[in-house]
Amino acid sequence: PLDRRRPNARPSLAARPRAPMRSAIVVGGGISGAAISRFLAEGGMRVTLLEKSQQLCSGATWHAAGLVTRFGGSPKLKKLHVKAVDMMSDLHDRFGVDMHISGSVRIVEKGDSARLAEARQHVAMAALYDSPGFETRLVGAEEIKAMHPLINTSNVDCGVWTPGDGDVDPTRLTNCVASLAKAAGAEFRLRTGVTGVERLQGGRFAVATDQGERLEADVLVNCAGLWTRELAAMLGLQVPAVVIEHQYVISEALGAIEARQREGKPRLPVLRDLAGSSYIRQERAGLLIGPYEEDCRVTAWGDAPPPYWTMDLFPDALERIEDNLMHAIELVPALGDVGFASVVNGPTIWAPDGLARCGRTDIANYYDLNTQTYGIAQSLPLAELLAGIILHGEEPWAMPDVCPLRFGPGPAPWATPGFVTDRVRETYAHNNKVSFPYENRPGGRARLPGTGLTEALREEGAVLALGGGVESPLCFPPEGHP
Repeated sequence: PLDRRRPNARPSLAARPRAPMRSAIVVGGGISGAAISRFLAEGGMRVTLLEKSQQLCSGATWHAAGLVTRFGGSPKLKKLHVKAVDMMSDLHDRFGVDMHISGSVRIVEKGDSARLAEARQHVAMAALYDSPGFETRLVGAEEIKAMHPLINTSNVDCGVWTPGDGDVDPTRLTNCVASLAKAAGAEFRLRTGVTGVERLQGGRFAVATDQGERLEADVLVNCAGLWTRELAAMLGLQVPAVVIEHQYVISEALGAIEARQREGKPRLPVLRDLAGSSYIRQERAGLLIGPYEEDCRVTAWGDAPPPYWTMDLFPDALERIEDNLMHAIELVPALGDVGFASVVNGPTIWAPDGLARCGRTDIANYYDLNTQTYGIAQSLPLAELLAGIILHGEEPWAMPDVCPLRFGPGPAPWATPGFVTDRVRETYAHNNKVSFPYENRPGGRARLPGTGLTEALREEGAVLALGGGVESPLCFPPEGHP
């Protein structure tokens, strides 16, 4: 049936006849690949997962900090994160995936009126989109101190308390989900890299492996993580994403935490040190500090990491995050009394807007579930979302924020490597900054091809907004208006 509300409307996806999708090849053995394999296998598909390494979680999953949260900067992300924590909590209750629920506090410092306004907005949004039993609320400095006795509240105004937050062991979670996928019939092939992909007549795919095999399936899912661009290039597609370095440090044991553990006291809540742009969570008897540095490093890898890369890390570069760490020490002075037990500087892949790619692509039956900036926190519900598209032809809920086609088909010519790199650097650095409605940030726009009209509008005082690779006038503010 046609949608009579729109002239010349096409039949809805649900109404179009679909050939049954009986088999799928999933490339990538991280949390994304394990999760989509589980949902597709439980939906009745014959699933084969290919992982180039000798074990699951290679690439980026294994070194993830494992934070999970019910917080979200937008209603859709909020609902996604709530669903993720509920799904992981269920797995932990049933199988034990080393999940720690401690809650989290987003710190608002004194005198920061913009941050306080943002905090109030987040609390109001949470009331609409979270479960009644998990009340997000503003808490004062005294209550924060009671929750986290190690914190210095001398410059703390208040915080946003999000119950139900915490962290999970990425490897245990992935292996648990993989076991469920295998129990539903999925086959996992380790030490099996993909060397080529061919689109066959009729829309099926033939995948060549480094084991000399040629595997065929109705559906191909790109969960290749750091190797996302390489797999897409085998089909003639370019993915607007780059691999960057993300560091975190783990402190030596803190006496105060060891004492809490002996006394059987609860785990410390996660601190979101927004002014210092880092997260601080308990790791055994120490603290893990993960900064978002102002000038992140983008690798020069091109489409893929070096051939030897599996569970490798970059050299430590603490000088780049020194300011973040110093602010963390000001917030938690006990950190200044111990050293760092370990430093992790690992690769992660980012899209220009910092959001995942999940859904349909330019090629029918070839799907993306990759470029997950917050892979541990989002993979389970995103895999369920994609499984709905593959098995039933439409999303079980609307999530346009993660559509792989949001940067245009192919991608669009304006999403050049230079644009993507500039935009990722800006998005990464902005991670803990205050966001305002209708923000119009400049990252990457100098890379766009200019036009005479654009320059003329700018000379006339127009404030230009970027949309779909085109700068268009947002408004013409009065003279003297900021």
